[in-house]
Amino acid sequence: MARPANSIRWWLVAIVLVFVGTGMAYSLLWADVVRHDTHYWLNPGDFWSTWRNAHWVGWGGLSYVYTAGTGLVTLPGFAVVLSPFAALASALHLTESSPFVSLPKPEAWLLAGPVIMASVAIALAGADALARHLEVSPGRRRLLALGVAGTSWPAIVWWGHPEDVVALGIAAYALTRLLQRRFTATGWLLGLAIAMQLYVIVLVPVFMAVVGRRRVAPLLARAAIAPGFLFVAVVVPAPRETLHALWNQPNFPTVDHPTPWASLSPSLGHHVIAAGPARVIALALAAAIGVVAIRFRERGMAVLWLCCASLAARTVFEAVMVPYYVMPVVALALVGAAAAGWRRLGVAMAAGGFVTVDVFWHYGPWPYWVVMTAAVLVLLAAALPARSPVQTVQPTPAPPPVREADLLDRPLPHLDEVLGGYVPPGVSGSSADEVLHLRR
Repeated sequence: MARPANSIRWWLVAIVLVFVGTGMAYSLLWADVVRHDTHYWLNPGDFWSTWRNAHWVGWGGLSYVYTAGTGLVTLPGFAVVLSPFAALASALHLTESSPFVSLPKPEAWLLAGPVIMASVAIALAGADALARHLEVSPGRRRLLALGVAGTSWPAIVWWGHPEDVVALGIAAYALTRLLQRRFTATGWLLGLAIAMQLYVIVLVPVFMAVVGRRRVAPLLARAAIAPGFLFVAVVVPAPRETLHALWNQPNFPTVDHPTPWASLSPSLGHHVIAAGPARVIALALAAAIGVVAIRFRERGMAVLWLCCASLAARTVFEAVMVPYYVMPVVALALVGAAAAGWRRLGVAMAAGGFVTVDVFWHYGPWPYWVVMTAAVLVLLAAALPARSPVQTVQPTPAPPPVREADLLDRPLPHLDEVLGGYVPPGVSGSSADEVLHLRR
């Protein structure tokens, strides 16, 4: 019996369980087993800012997420999703850390940790759905799932940013629906992905190119609802703080990894720079990629590659790199490489693994940027479409040709309405032949 197209694959479930198991084992046991210190757990400090924002949402204070000092620089979509779990932790009276107070063993981590680690399932399922649409073999899809999980592990377990991984998974689902020409679902999914993490905006020009000029307005309208609601909810009560967070997007070059673009970024004082303005370069390049995508809108592999190029632009033109920023382009490039064959997938796995580890090392801005950019270019080369690509954007089916005989035999059940309510005696009002006879 054939397996349904949308059924859950056992290897995806297994990888999620291993992901959660290894992540929690590292968090709870690494300090004890490796460092021989039983007084603390290893949990990501950035996560507690998201957890505090989830509390603000649960308390009815969504408008305070940018004024509470949590360092949020994206839309609070994931905080809204996480708010029920934060409320449950409060109801259970679990201790927890905050952006200003770090507990050695916060009890809420035993609840929150498995939840955010299990969110990798969205990225795995999204990448697998896209690979299935591109007709990737089951063996390569299994290896692809391992690669996506591997590049997502540091983003969640070490850095505590599951919203980036969730945004990637939803964006992959949106891209799948785009290639299937299911534009209504595409718009809603694209909006949800942007609400999770703003880096998805660089994909919008490619999506616009594929849907065509007549369908752009409905697509953008649906995609704007979720992020637009969140933006209005926070910008109206706190416009200055919201615009500062979303436009300037403060980052710390002395803590993270400055690139050559940091020298062009405005200084905000106290060793903080505005990383947002430099990202305008990536947005401009993404718009140019969208123009190119108009020519390749019917070729699914080319559309996927152009999306990878847009995410690569976001990474290459980043003023201050945080290691998990490379995760989206690595994961999406792995999908493209998997569709191109085993050899390409092997190259992409090697390049993706290298750049995922290399971006953690601290060295000069230029060497750091050159090595990272070279690895990203290798990923893009591995994901290039084959020379004879298969058309993987499902075309809109053309209506069948209509013959004159079909028109004459087609019944007209409302002939009395056509004739203004008058039907002559002896006319049944059900055939086109009688209408033609009356007109004569």
